[in-house]
Amino acid sequence: MTLNQRADLYLPIESNRVGPAPVVIRTIITPVHEMVAGGMPSTSRKYEDYVLLSALPKEIQERIRVAVQAIVNGM
Repeated sequence: MTLNQRADLYLPIESNRVGPAPVVIRTIITPVHEMVAGGMPSTSRKYEDYVLLSALPKEIQERIRVAVQAIVNGM
């Protein structure tokens, strides 16, 4: 059985271990539901993976930065 920890993903998360950061962090989020016809919205949980950018090769880091900046500018 896996014990899930709760954290506010909009605040910095401090590790309680000494050493390098994990390459991937898996989170579980509950998406905001719109109105559901005929009943209550389900409490579906969605898994999201976050990758440590600095652990990737420099060329891929730069491509990701450019892609994220394009998404932010398009909002």
